[in-house]
Amino acid sequence: MESRGNIYQNLIFAAQDYLDRTGALPDDLSEFTRITKIPEAEIRALFSSTEELHEGLIYHAVTLLNDALREGAVASATSDPFVQLHAIANSYLGWAEENPALFRLLVTGLNGPIKPDSTLHRYTRSMRDLYHRKLVEARRLGLLAEDTDIEVVTMMLHCIVKGGNMIFLTRATDPWFADDPRSTVDLAKSIFSQFMDNMIRANAPRDRTVKENA
Repeated sequence: MESRGNIYQNLIFAAQDYLDRTGALPDDLSEFTRITKIPEAEIRALFSSTEELHEGLIYHAVTLLNDALREGAVASATSDPFVQLHAIANSYLGWAEENPALFRLLVTGLNGPIKPDSTLHRYTRSMRDLYHRKLVEARRLGLLAEDTDIEVVTMMLHCIVKGGNMIFLTRATDPWFADDPRSTVDLAKSIFSQFMDNMIRANAPRDRTVKENA
């Protein structure tokens, strides 16, 4: 007999496969009985509704994404917070490209009402804390001016990421991108790099600005 943990894992993988194939989850849990051959009673013992299965799949997606971001930060092998942010962004974009269905699931959820204490709420708060921490660190290291408004820059970074998310979801139907030959990942990397370069330049310590203009 399969353990409860194995049944949970099998259902999550089955839900991910269904999402990859169809772009959505079924309206009825009984569909997973047909797919997995797991009795519906055992499925409902773990997930009482498709909404609960949806939340489980989001948790699975966030776990995979966080692992990718962590690996990207470690692989950067640097203490420079800006280099780390670029590495994290590259890992994020790579994961989005490799997992389009899960990425769409996350972005769709993040663009709607986010329930307090939900997986998406914890995820978006953790990303906000990460951005904020790296920017504070950059200011402490003298990479940003002392009077840099970290709160505003953090929100700007959040807006850039949300905009980048939408490129992945809407590029095929958005005429703004119709004539750009770059891949979505390369385009998003360019936008992020431009933002970071301009933000750093605009908030450079005064002594550095003076030297650059001398």
